Amino acid sequence: MRTKRNELEIITEILELVNDGYTSKSALMKNANLSFTLLRKYADYLISKGYLEESEYGYKITPKGLGLLEKLKRIRELEISLAELINELSKELL
Repeated sequence: MRTKRNELEIITEILELVNDGYTSKSALMKNANLSFTLLRKYADYLISKGYLEESEYGYKITPKGLGLLEKLKRIRELEISLAELINELSKELL
């Protein structure tokens, strides 16, 4: 069973979806599996920090947002590598 997503995972998913063309609120709610309230909370935060912009057509990722997305993707890759290394060590030690 999957645990609840943390804030960084939700932010990463929103930025990825917007970058992939899912720019409307309804598309983001559906594809990120977020309620309107949670989407608004995260979108407002990302807009306030300059990572997203909002227009009449939906959301748009900013250059600053693209930079953040790349960093978040790198963190995800490092987390996966670390988990694999821990599993290898556990098997060696047990």
